[in-house]
Amino acid sequence: MSSSTSRRLSLRRNSNELLQHAKRLQEKYILHPYWTNTSMGKIDNISHVPDVNIAEAGCCKYLLIEVRDSGATYGQSKFVVRGDASCAHHADVLQNIQNEIDENSLTLDCKGGGRIQVDPGTRSISVYGSSQEFGEADHVKTVEILKKTYPQWTIEIMDEEY
Repeated sequence: MSSSTSRRLSLRRNSNELLQHAKRLQEKYILHPYWTNTSMGKIDNISHVPDVNIAEAGCCKYLLIEVRDSGATYGQSKFVVRGDASCAHHADVLQNIQNEIDENSLTLDCKGGGRIQVDPGTRSISVYGSSQEFGEADHVKTVEILKKTYPQWTIEIMDEEY
């Protein structure tokens, strides 16, 4: 298999890599504004925003965020949990979700943060701590949302700071 073929296959495996590749092509060839849309590929419907997107294993900073629809279903809202082990700060986690959504259709209201410890071996998740930037999230609400996505897992709030 040639290197260009294996590169194309690896791009197909990961949609984020594919979107980044498309962005690089767009920047490289400077497309006419008529053909580019700033919301292209972004989530514009509240029902398409996943309730939970956290690290698969390990410890990560997380945020509890209220997503509000300012588009077609104006006034509708829901809470989501976001956590990313690669983020050094809670603000980075918020920036990630801001990059995913169309700001013309959806708005975000950060309700606080903390940390999440995910252990897939024991199928357990621990929620604890707070965010210096956004304060402490409602951990009870966070656990409620996590239990919908991970119904067979043990999810608990710990009284631990970091």
